[in-house]
Amino acid sequence: MSLGYFLYLSLNLTLQGFFIITLGGKTDENKLKYHRILQRKARFVINHVPGTTFQYSNPSDETFDKPAVIISNHQSHLDLMAIMMLTPKLIILTKDWVWKNPFYGIIIRYADYFPVSETEEMASNIESMVRKGYSVMIFPEGTRSEDCRIRRFHRGAFFIAEKLNLDIIPVFIDGFGKVLPKKSKHLHPGKMTLEVLPRIKREEMAQYGDFRSVASAMHKTYVLKKNGL
Repeated sequence: MSLGYFLYLSLNLTLQGFFIITLGGKTDENKLKYHRILQRKARFVINHVPGTTFQYSNPSDETFDKPAVIISNHQSHLDLMAIMMLTPKLIILTKDWVWKNPFYGIIIRYADYFPVSETEEMASNIESMVRKGYSVMIFPEGTRSEDCRIRRFHRGAFFIAEKLNLDIIPVFIDGFGKVLPKKSKHLHPGKMTLEVLPRIKREEMAQYGDFRSVASAMHKTYVLKKNGL
């Protein structure tokens, strides 16, 4: 059932992208319209994963109105849907295989999610989208964690935050790797949680030093969070 819905969703979003963007034109208005559809679909999926419950927490009442670099730990393919729920004004940096995926690659391209390998073009595109009010989302671990532990953080997200003078919004997820583990093709019953942590402003990050120091500090924060500290 889940596989069937995934295929239906991929086809549905591809067709909507075709009518809204290909036929309607690549205007800012149409792009945002498509992003709003992605947000609604993502919210529906996460709240209706068979045999699971989902808990969302945003104690600091983050609105995502001001562009930022959003980071999150990475456990499952479902993580992306959970992040897409947060705001329609979001672009996500992906691996090449995601950008070229035969099922949903065209959706990724309609949404202006960029492959990380296209460094120079990606930087220019990101800056352009940030000026339009979009936030940038990156998984600093770079890949899904097989055992749900926090892996080493790469520095790209923090370099972008420093270069574009953006705040960082940390998002912590848990349980997603139990519901859909990295090496599993089946869903499992469980509880998924997503917590939006307080925004870290640029002036606060400056206290840590350069982007390398910020990456190290954020990794420690996630490890402590994962351990319940």
